[in-house]
Amino acid sequence: MISSFSLSLKLFVAALETLGCAFNPRRCLYAFACISMLTGLHTLRAWGQSPALVGNPLVPDTVADPSIVCFNQTYYLYATTDIDKGLSAAGPPVVWKSKDFLNWSFDGILIPAVKWGKIRYWAPGKVVLKNGVYYLYVTVVNEKNNARGYVATADKPEGPFQFVGGPAVFQDDPATGQKALNPLVPDIDSEPFIDDDGSPYIFWRKRHASKLADDMVHLTGPVIDIPTREAGYSEGPFMFKRKGIYYYVYTISGRENYKNAYMMSKSSPLGPFYAPQSNDIITYSEPDAKIIGPGHGNVFRFPGTDDFVFVYLEFGQGGTTRQVYADRMVFNDDGTIQPVHLTHRGIGPVGNAPQPVNLALSGTATASSMRGAWQRDINVETDPNNHGPKVKVHLSRTFEAKNAIDGSNATCWCADDKDGVPWWQIDLGKLTAVNRVEMAFVEPTLGHSWILQKSTDGRIWEPCGEQKDIAIRSPDVVENIGTTRYLKVTITSGKPGLWEFKVF
Repeated sequence: MISSFSLSLKLFVAALETLGCAFNPRRCLYAFACISMLTGLHTLRAWGQSPALVGNPLVPDTVADPSIVCFNQTYYLYATTDIDKGLSAAGPPVVWKSKDFLNWSFDGILIPAVKWGKIRYWAPGKVVLKNGVYYLYVTVVNEKNNARGYVATADKPEGPFQFVGGPAVFQDDPATGQKALNPLVPDIDSEPFIDDDGSPYIFWRKRHASKLADDMVHLTGPVIDIPTREAGYSEGPFMFKRKGIYYYVYTISGRENYKNAYMMSKSSPLGPFYAPQSNDIITYSEPDAKIIGPGHGNVFRFPGTDDFVFVYLEFGQGGTTRQVYADRMVFNDDGTIQPVHLTHRGIGPVGNAPQPVNLALSGTATASSMRGAWQRDINVETDPNNHGPKVKVHLSRTFEAKNAIDGSNATCWCADDKDGVPWWQIDLGKLTAVNRVEMAFVEPTLGHSWILQKSTDGRIWEPCGEQKDIAIRSPDVVENIGTTRYLKVTITSGKPGLWEFKVF
């Protein structure tokens, strides 16, 4: 039996390690305050995890605008798929699934009836279940760059989803006479909310909101403009409810100074709203941790608890290289929200299942080549609630082979663009019985094919797994490998890179 004091001490030490508090007394005090307020199984497990289990970024891919829901003890993450080509291109939509909030996977495209590419899928809202039907509210950008909000439905949260109203056509086709689908809202970032009495609502960009009809696919009543304390351009809105208070959360600014603010109502999802008396900006960059530009996101509540998590996009390398983070929310006694503390440690794992030992963490990695390093200096705001100054932050990324065995979704190995036969290899240090390998490739939504080989001496190789046709999933898994010391994956198509290579 661990005493409450010993447990608190362990949690406090873990928090200090996460925050780098040995060098910053102010952060130490803040960490202790956070630990004092932590309640619930989910958070206690998260703060008490091994340093090797890093929860942020949440998934091994560049994704943005996240929403998380839970159905039948499974967590589902819906998001925009970034492929580092600006807003003019995006990867196809997928849904990441997890049982423990730490290990995530997907298999196949969420809406396969659309030829994604020039047609882009953006900013999916929370999927909601009503009368046995799952409803997905999402922005679609057509070939002429017109962006509107549409509704798709499915009989399972992982899809496949189909758009409501007819074939997935998003602009009129004079040649065939085919008419475009009618959008639900005339703009981007549509986000649903269902109140306790079952009444549905929809929110979208520029502070707009309306009630939804009972059929979930039409607006009813007037479109209102929600007043906010913070002015200027706003997108990525969402609504949630806690202890009788409705919270309207919206973004301000963008890029490295993206942030989230909120309003409150004790009357209804459509107001009237009031601003908290003190801080209303609840996410902003954390320069010391180099967690930059926390923007368009959502709130997730662990079922049956008062544990709330803010899930948000992070700047990455700028542009469309964003990643998804999740951190705990803390509420004051009056219902106001404390600024969210941004961490690399994150939330998971959740639940009591033991985590298997990843043997790759103690291995040595080599590769055929690596991409050149990236770096950039940016100026970010510090504590905009109190008019903190801007500070310069140096961001950098390397793409070394060892990044694929560091236990973090924030780093990856990428081969040089001129590498004709890209491969990556691990030396486990000794002969080892290997049951399973998981390979999280870079840009997984665009698909990969590969060959996996094993060797006991690093000279004679034999195949132990192969994906001949391009497959869209993550991670790719090979089982029953047997005794080996070395493993080598050669990527025959798809982006030559690995976020993580795990060995069990």
